[in-house]
Amino acid sequence: GFRPPSPRCARRSRPYMGLLDSKYDSPAPPSSWFCSRLPISWRRWLSVAAAGISVFTMGGLCFGFDSIYPVLYSSGAFVDYCPAEQAAICSARTDEQRWLSCCDSQVSAIVSVTSVSLFGADGVMVLYGELTDRLGPRWCMSVALSLAYLGIMLLAIAGWLGAAASDALWYFAFPMLGLAGPGIFMAVLSFGEVFPRLEPVITPLAASMFDGSAFVFLFWKLLFLHAHVPLFVIAAAWLLLTVAVGGLAWSLLLSKRKTDAMRAEHEARSSELAPVSGMAQAPAIVWHSEGDGLRQLFCRTDTVLLLLFMCTANLNQTFYIETFADQIRALGASAAMLPERAEEIVELFDVIFPLLSLGTTPLAIFLVNRYNAREHVYLGVVVGLSCLFGLAQLIPFHGPQLAAAILFGPARTLQWACYFHYLASPSRYPPSAMGRMVGYANLLIACFGDMPPYLLNTYIQHGTLPADKSSRYVAAHAALMVVVAHLSVALPLQLYASHRSASNRLLQNRAISSADLSETLEELPSKSEGDDQSGCEEVSAACEDGKSSARPDWIEV
Repeated sequence: GFRPPSPRCARRSRPYMGLLDSKYDSPAPPSSWFCSRLPISWRRWLSVAAAGISVFTMGGLCFGFDSIYPVLYSSGAFVDYCPAEQAAICSARTDEQRWLSCCDSQVSAIVSVTSVSLFGADGVMVLYGELTDRLGPRWCMSVALSLAYLGIMLLAIAGWLGAAASDALWYFAFPMLGLAGPGIFMAVLSFGEVFPRLEPVITPLAASMFDGSAFVFLFWKLLFLHAHVPLFVIAAAWLLLTVAVGGLAWSLLLSKRKTDAMRAEHEARSSELAPVSGMAQAPAIVWHSEGDGLRQLFCRTDTVLLLLFMCTANLNQTFYIETFADQIRALGASAAMLPERAEEIVELFDVIFPLLSLGTTPLAIFLVNRYNAREHVYLGVVVGLSCLFGLAQLIPFHGPQLAAAILFGPARTLQWACYFHYLASPSRYPPSAMGRMVGYANLLIACFGDMPPYLLNTYIQHGTLPADKSSRYVAAHAALMVVVAHLSVALPLQLYASHRSASNRLLQNRAISSADLSETLEELPSKSEGDDQSGCEEVSAACEDGKSSARPDWIEV
């Protein structure tokens, strides 16, 4: 019978050795010209750190715009929109009153800038996806960093000029920050392709930092109101920090040429692998074929169910966060909750949302690492937490509403972290199409999540059934939760069923291939203990033949 080669023989038989230890099968990750002298371990952890810090400092600043409103009021932003008499009264206010709005027109102008910034952040992802796939992640990061630096610099100039600043400075600064964030996020996702074992760390970390960066403007507000640091000093210091962090991330990213070369080398090496014995590792299940285009990828059942769940869950969350204060105060005005308890929840939410979003990072990393090949498990946790949040917000009392405010950050962060990890998984989608998949999918989710809240808010403000506003909020969220609950059941069940079916087919094909391989090996002449050298040569020759003629069907990766 066949006797496995000795360790000395295995050292000389490279095809066999590649199956014993995956480190012999994975080439050294490519590096940019700037970091070519750094050890691989340094580049690996520098990439993780640069991804997290760059997204936190520049990625999702637009989600914390409401925290910086008092800073803008105090700095005199859009005060020209107020009548001259009222503007003069506002300029003469004491420092304790300057953080309040001057007039309704000023508030409307700031809210309009916020809305434009948020819509730009949601819609521009598709452009960054095209840019990443066509020109590479470094070009994507270059464009995003340019917008971020310009936006922060305009904030510093406007803060230095104060009430004399042109409204155009504010109008351009915030939308640029909103447009920059998705590009930085998209670019750092490419680190997961360079270091595949760290992809389950990088993607959840970046998604958590994207939501957690709402804490940045809250930090600015604390420095401005309590430490009395001028706005232009805060913005200038933040600009210096982001230049250092962004420069590090940019230097670690690969060019388009090196990215294509890395993908070609990975494909060539994976096609050379051939199983030699039962010691070979089980292959991963690949859910896409080589010729699949975007239409085929988007029309797959798992993609459709995932996007339907993300659209409805994001709509429910967007409507919740946009009307949170009004909804809680409406409950405080009814008999369900005391007004002072309602104000406590409103003030607490601004702090716990970004903090708990950041705190969810370890849970997201654990889930996608532990259940990387079993997507139905980590997405099952996502839909379960989303439903728990939705049920809590339907109960109009202080305890459940406080629980909903606490669950919102973890539910949203875990949902987006697992969603991005799913789209970035090379077994689900080809890496060459990852940018466009994320971009077009996010555009669809943004359109479905940003437009309907206006109609829902119109129903809340002007509807007649039910009679009171708090009950209309409950009715609107209940209708959304019915859809979310159905999709929450369908998505993990479909993934579980398809995973079991594919695993069974894979095991059957592997058993057939192993039987054919055993017959081939039995035809080899047996050798004595002293014939290690000749045994090595025959095993190597068998491996070489297997590459071209006897490669089983079940090797996919």
